[in-house]
Amino acid sequence: MWHRAVNRTNRRKLLLGAVLSVPLFGFAAWPARADIKIGFQAPLSGFAATDGKSAKIAAEMAIEDVNNAGGVLGEKLQLISYDDQAKSDQAIFTANKLIGEDGVKFAVNGSYSASGRAAAPLFQKAGIPFISAYGVHPDITAAGDYCFRLVHLGPPQGLATAYFIGKNLGFKKISAITMDNDYGQATMDGFLAGAPKYGLDIVNKYSYALQDRQFGSIVASVKRDNPDAVYATGYFFTGGPLVAQLRAAGVTVPVIGSQAFDSEKFMEIAGPAANGTYIVDSFDRARNDPALQKFFAEFQKRAGYPPEGVAAVTYSAVRLMADAIKRAGVADPVKVRDALAATKDFPMLEGNLIGFTKDREIIMPYSINVIKDGKFSFAALVDAPEVVNPPGN
Repeated sequence: MWHRAVNRTNRRKLLLGAVLSVPLFGFAAWPARADIKIGFQAPLSGFAATDGKSAKIAAEMAIEDVNNAGGVLGEKLQLISYDDQAKSDQAIFTANKLIGEDGVKFAVNGSYSASGRAAAPLFQKAGIPFISAYGVHPDITAAGDYCFRLVHLGPPQGLATAYFIGKNLGFKKISAITMDNDYGQATMDGFLAGAPKYGLDIVNKYSYALQDRQFGSIVASVKRDNPDAVYATGYFFTGGPLVAQLRAAGVTVPVIGSQAFDSEKFMEIAGPAANGTYIVDSFDRARNDPALQKFFAEFQKRAGYPPEGVAAVTYSAVRLMADAIKRAGVADPVKVRDALAATKDFPMLEGNLIGFTKDREIIMPYSINVIKDGKFSFAALVDAPEVVNPPGN
């Protein structure tokens, strides 16, 4: 027994000696690396929870795909998520938590304009590269040089709509209906500015509040206008009832909806009335792209419904941030910001990102869908330089 104890003691000494004999630099072969944290905000509760759920699923998929492919710079990505309820105060609160408590160096906002424009100045002040996946208000990127946007700015999106209606569809008399918030007003401003350039006559302009679901007076007025087409800004939960009520009242002309109509829920709410609705700044779901088709299948499996625009662009936003870190060669916010600004020809799920303007807005053609038989179908690609990259950019 004593003999076995001595042997055990000798073996411990030998093992200890072997460990101590390894040169200190030898430990560099097995470094203890912390994950690269990416802060994430989305409306997981409240009126915008449907979009928030889709955005979060897509962001998690992007993180997993990057990590399964080996991570970035030898490290894994970690998503730190908070619910901003699509409200300014919650966006400020969660941004401060991400910056102060979680110590993130990079952030993606998968929420609406009110959230993005509230959070952006905080990330800018902290020197944290920030990508707004689909918030369209100009104030988001105006916060500073760390703030980028991965969807078309509201006014240019409205300009592209005017181009599409005038050039592609050939309509002249238009009734315009706008949601009275940051997103609706910014997009409508661009549309109204571009309308004369493309030969559009705005017969009348109407507005409604975010909480409105009954549009009787607007519908009656539009019917009296007798327009060639109707342009409407809004979210899926306002656009769905609006389009359904227009059709029920006998307004049969085409409806051209803004980017946020791009949702399975829009079709669910509007029902058969959704057929024939055009959606500007949507994405071509049938595009022959293996990455897009893989995303579709996996998202459907996880969510139980097909992905919409907010999911696709949020996935792309997280992948772009990871790509910028890789191109920077180091997880340093300044160098990653520079890498984001220098992005060229990045393959997003929605199509090819040509690059960013000097104001960190995307340069990318506008894909337009039309709903046919309850499905999104590709309708047109607006790629005129005057719209994709207007003067001044």
